[in-house]
Amino acid sequence: MARRRRRACIALFLVLLFAFGTLMGLRTLKAPDGLPALGPGPELAPFERRPEGNPAPARAPAAPAAPPPPPPPRTAAPRASLGPAEADPAPRQSLRVYSDLHAFYYSWYGSPRREGHYIHWDHVMVPHWDPKISASYPRGRHSPPDDLGSSFYPELGPYSSRDPDVLREHMTQLKEAAIGVLVLSWYPPGMADDNGEPSDDLVPAILDTAHQYNIQVAFHIQPYKGRDDITVHDNIKYIIDTLTVITEKKSSLPWLIFPLCWLLTTNSSLSLLLLRTGKR
Repeated sequence: MARRRRRACIALFLVLLFAFGTLMGLRTLKAPDGLPALGPGPELAPFERRPEGNPAPARAPAAPAAPPPPPPPRTAAPRASLGPAEADPAPRQSLRVYSDLHAFYYSWYGSPRREGHYIHWDHVMVPHWDPKISASYPRGRHSPPDDLGSSFYPELGPYSSRDPDVLREHMTQLKEAAIGVLVLSWYPPGMADDNGEPSDDLVPAILDTAHQYNIQVAFHIQPYKGRDDITVHDNIKYIIDTLTVITEKKSSLPWLIFPLCWLLTTNSSLSLLLLRTGKR
């Protein structure tokens, strides 16, 4: 019995040794000269069957494809006057937009070329909520044009929101992205945030230009001091009765109003404004 076990162990050892030697020998093999060293590809594909005596025609080497020309940079062409260019047709009118795709839009930016100074591009650096992390970052204001108060550097540079060519370019980008609703950040007349200036007078140009691109406009009423159900009611009435009448587009666009950020408004005030039983 012991002899059989010994013989079985010796036989198993020899088999393993043979398998190991075979694997090591295969690893040292190299492709002979004239054969591709890569794995199977088009050159090793099955050859087409041809009658004997008719050799396959030689293929001419394919010419390398020329690289496509780089797209021209998108820049806003300078113009002299402010306002929507009604004479110029809106480009790519055949593109379809969807009303369930919304994009927030902020029209509070200014540049020295048009306003004489930067607006909102140079706002105060927002500190991190963790004091330990905030201590490792600089403080103060951003310094345009290299350092902007923006997470990304705009393709058009630190532009002015009052530039009509910039406005048309933005509408083109929205339409190319199939975005059908522009949610406009809005403050009542004469109001702005701590880093901006009033821009309500720019709304008619935005509405008219958006209409040329078949883009709807919704109003995002920003929070401001003293906002309640009475002031929001007056804001909505002003938007409907004044802004939409100025642009004469009231019947063609379904206006939406987003009184978001209700942090400065109590629930009781909201009920007066939104419920059917409310006074507003």
